[in-house]
Amino acid sequence: MQIECIIVLTSLIAAASAGWRLQTVDDLLRNRNKCVKILNMQDDLQEEFGLFDFPDQDSAKCVFKCIMNRMGLFSDKRGPHVGRLVKQMKFASMSSTKAIRDEILNCAYQDMEMDPEDVCDRAYALYQCIQNSNLLQLKSPETVKT
Repeated sequence: MQIECIIVLTSLIAAASAGWRLQTVDDLLRNRNKCVKILNMQDDLQEEFGLFDFPDQDSAKCVFKCIMNRMGLFSDKRGPHVGRLVKQMKFASMSSTKAIRDEILNCAYQDMEMDPEDVCDRAYALYQCIQNSNLLQLKSPETVKT
């Protein structure tokens, strides 16, 4: 009976994570545009944001949170998806998986110390932490081997 439960749980976990894939610059741009529309942002504010440039403004923080949610890298309830972030950053990094995981965990621990209700601020702080560690890299689809 216990073995059957373990098999079922393992299958459920595998199925739940099977839907996620590495994110590309195109994914980022597509989700960014969707989030700007979802949040009804003004066109002039949208133009202020570069590809990885999200100013320290409430609107930008919420756009970034929306993008991270849509990309499966951040959850409003659980915060950062550490395993996915590690895979995402390892995809384009020369650093070891352990070094990347350590950096991501450091950022995740900082996120856990923040007010859980301030999800936009939490996502933005995660972004800043990852960006400061030089881990934030996304590849274009042409460079992804399938």
